[in-house]
Amino acid sequence: MGDFMKQKRILPFLLAAALLLGLTGCGGDPSASSSLSEEPEDTEYPVSIGGETISAKPEKVVSLSPALTELCFDMGYGDQLTGVSDYCDWPQSAQNLPRMGTAQQPDLDDIRAEKPDVVITHTALSEPDLIALQQADIPVVVLSRARLPEDLKDLYVDLGRLFEGEQAGAETGKAFYNEQMGRVESVREKVDSYVRGGGKKLSAVYLRMLDFTVATGDTFEGAMLEAIGLENAAGAYGGWTYPLDFIGQYDPDVIFCNEDITIPMLEQNANYKGLQATIHDIVYSYPFTAFERQGKRMFDMLEDMAQKAYPDAFTETAGETQSSAEAGQ
Repeated sequence: MGDFMKQKRILPFLLAAALLLGLTGCGGDPSASSSLSEEPEDTEYPVSIGGETISAKPEKVVSLSPALTELCFDMGYGDQLTGVSDYCDWPQSAQNLPRMGTAQQPDLDDIRAEKPDVVITHTALSEPDLIALQQADIPVVVLSRARLPEDLKDLYVDLGRLFEGEQAGAETGKAFYNEQMGRVESVREKVDSYVRGGGKKLSAVYLRMLDFTVATGDTFEGAMLEAIGLENAAGAYGGWTYPLDFIGQYDPDVIFCNEDITIPMLEQNANYKGLQATIHDIVYSYPFTAFERQGKRMFDMLEDMAQKAYPDAFTETAGETQSSAEAGQ
């Protein structure tokens, strides 16, 4: 009886020891087992943009802005667009995507049927439209147009963050900004070198509509004229209007205008037919939409504008001539 009671008291200890050995033999370090089951931390998402939080990398995006659609393709995100606005016309591949209305009148039924991860737009939707999409669990991110050249960086970075996440997207946006603004800086260096070598610095206007709707000093377009080495002839004024009181001083060396304005139109206009730029056909037309959309086409256009205004600054020998002149000083 005594031996039996001793064995009964020892038995629980033996069972506990066996259980402990089994756990260590099968699982090793318990903390290692639990760490294997944990998913790696996502350092890219969520991201907060324009008051909205994007929780994961979007696979389906609807753009209700022609400018943002163009930028998406410029930055390599075109494949993630599954719907665009009725006015998205560039690049050509954007025209093949389903139409989803506009920011002012979005096609809510089509958007809800598409079930995008996010809708992007340059301008805010009306409150009823915004609520309708929020009720469908579709976030709407407003990415505003850059007001100044330096604001382009924020626009590109935010678009990158939306598509790629906090770190990778920011790097893509910065790289795109540096590449495009690097083109402007290269143009400016050539123009400045030309002027230092004795060339004339030219004045210019960007004429959006006749007679005097021009890019003034408070506009993005006016700032970009200055960025490529031109003096904005309307730089002292604001609100896209050259004041009638100063028409006598209005005689730019170069006229850049919207593509619907032609030299014959200027030659028949009382305010333009006597200007030297009109008389000598120093008038160049460009699509205003390229400025509005602030993508690669705008920078292509700026390079071309500078080359048209300062052709001698972009000849192969221009840089060599300037270097020789500076060396002789």
